Amino acid sequence: MTEKANRIVERMSTREKVGQKIMMAFRYWCSVDQPGCTNGMTDLPEAVSNALRESRIGGVILFSNNLVDIEQTIRLTAQLRSTVSSSTQVGLLIGTDEEGGNVFRLPRVVATTFPGNMALGAAYEATKNDQLAYDQGRVLATEIAAVGFNLNFAPDVDVNSNPLNPVINVRAYGDDPATISLLGYRTVQGMASQGVIGTFKHFPGHGDTATDSHYGLPIVNKTRAEAYAIDLAPYRQAIQSGQAPGMIMTAHIQYPALDDTQFVTRTGERMVVPATMSRKIQHDILRGELGYRGVTITDALDMKGIANFFEQGDAVIKVFQANVDIALMPVEFRVAADVTRLTALIDQVTAAVDSGVINREEFNRSVARIVEMKLRNGIMPNGPSKPAPDRALIGSPVHRAIEQDITQKSITLIRNAGGVLPLQAQGKKIFILTPWGEQAEAMRRRFVELGYPLVTGAKRSNMTWLDQRKAIDNADIVIFGTLSTSVTPVERNGDPDRPIPLSQPYSMRQLPVTSNIEGSLVFNTEDEQPSSASFLLKSQAGVTSEAQQIRYAMEYAKTVGKKVIHITLRAPYDVVNYDDVADATLATYSYYGYEGGWRGPSMPAAVDAMLGLKSPVGKLPVAIYAQNPDGTSGPLRYPHGFGLPY
Repeated sequence: MTEKANRIVERMSTREKVGQKIMMAFRYWCSVDQPGCTNGMTDLPEAVSNALRESRIGGVILFSNNLVDIEQTIRLTAQLRSTVSSSTQVGLLIGTDEEGGNVFRLPRVVATTFPGNMALGAAYEATKNDQLAYDQGRVLATEIAAVGFNLNFAPDVDVNSNPLNPVINVRAYGDDPATISLLGYRTVQGMASQGVIGTFKHFPGHGDTATDSHYGLPIVNKTRAEAYAIDLAPYRQAIQSGQAPGMIMTAHIQYPALDDTQFVTRTGERMVVPATMSRKIQHDILRGELGYRGVTITDALDMKGIANFFEQGDAVIKVFQANVDIALMPVEFRVAADVTRLTALIDQVTAAVDSGVINREEFNRSVARIVEMKLRNGIMPNGPSKPAPDRALIGSPVHRAIEQDITQKSITLIRNAGGVLPLQAQGKKIFILTPWGEQAEAMRRRFVELGYPLVTGAKRSNMTWLDQRKAIDNADIVIFGTLSTSVTPVERNGDPDRPIPLSQPYSMRQLPVTSNIEGSLVFNTEDEQPSSASFLLKSQAGVTSEAQQIRYAMEYAKTVGKKVIHITLRAPYDVVNYDDVADATLATYSYYGYEGGWRGPSMPAAVDAMLGLKSPVGKLPVAIYAQNPDGTSGPLRYPHGFGLPY
């Protein structure tokens, strides 16, 4: 295979080799008079087709706004494959971010979504059965392969050691490196069984960051010893055990303990090199010390963690100098005239190779790695060497059964004061208040299905405080959902430039505010002032946060004698902010519900657990600490592996 790959590379021109090392996105397609539109590219324009063919581009990534339905997706991926010239001798990488859970690209109401990595971690802690990870990887791969994908940018093997992490968080399996390595490579094995290349991300480790690299450049301040013991460990363990993934994605982070070399940015600022561009990290450590022989790819180069500091061509050259194989999304292409951007980029990189700025021998070996990976996985110019899986498997009963099994095993009971759960709810009035309307609607629907008709629910921001009080007064049981951190762009289709819709805030006149302390990403402020004072904190926008308002509503419900159930819908760290007021807390690790169809499996599973139809058996895949006012961790409150039985 290596010899064949080398022969193919030898026949390529430098420009063709550069094309193989670029993976493009065409998230939007716009007319020349409206270049800033957000219309998804769902059919391949002639300008894109010609650019891919003429520049011999090696791969394309698609996002959810490229994917309308199954038939359209199959048509689009076929159009992409048709752009590859047979003289290239290898086909096109067609990839997407199908992690499961909160990062999911196929239509949710059709495909099998799963509750996500941290939920899988909780299910594994309950069962110690790594077949769950294999099965999840196999199902995800089967469904994306059925519509034409051959590459999945999953799984995320970051060790989530920072509960305030705004971008990884619940996308991680947990906080134990050995478990993460096991679940990661078992997931990749499941994907490989269906001919899909899996990707470990984000090297050298994004789990201890407090900044989202879609918006800025995070820094990890671990020591070198901590880096090897924690963040690098999943990669080292998988590689040394012979279970290395086909691809590894870099992280747009600074990691001074691994490389404190400084660069000068396009604005003249001196800064520590991002790991994506660090030769010490990507070449010396990953390839040299850890012995990785597969293909590496950058995280998206349009993210602000790179784009704010480097010109496009300079960024790609630095990436290739670091011995990273593929530059992901290096240039925007959303109108026909943008072909000139792509051509100019390839010209610039080609010149860098020809002049010796990029080492030619190393460059050729990099292209050979890409070609060999494609040959090994049957990625050919005329399409995959194996038939695609049957599209009827997408969202099929057999796949849904696996999804339901993992989901049910993931639901974790963290608190159950006085044995309030399982609920004795026959004839009781239940009110559900959640950050998104689909969460309350999903739980309401499941209660009604099970014979509990006296259930109402609402999105918190759609109710005035007076209406919330009336609904609470009228209920016997009140269920509150919370999200521990804000939603990151990767969970909203990966576009750092597109604004995230915010819930309608309360004005400060609607709630009594008695403190001006600033809140944090995870609601975790402690205060000596009594009751709600510590939670009604003024934000920079002059409004109280969603989490703070939910806390206030919980406290009110307790004062009027209601049973209060807390559902932590994302990572479970925020249990510590409510466990003094909630009678019971369940963790679902997933926040999708019902909106035009079932968009996730966890809300009905939580209802089944609350009613005792299914016992919650999940165990925490992370340790949860009390939070100090400055955001640092306090005493351990709930250890890794904790979970209450009925």
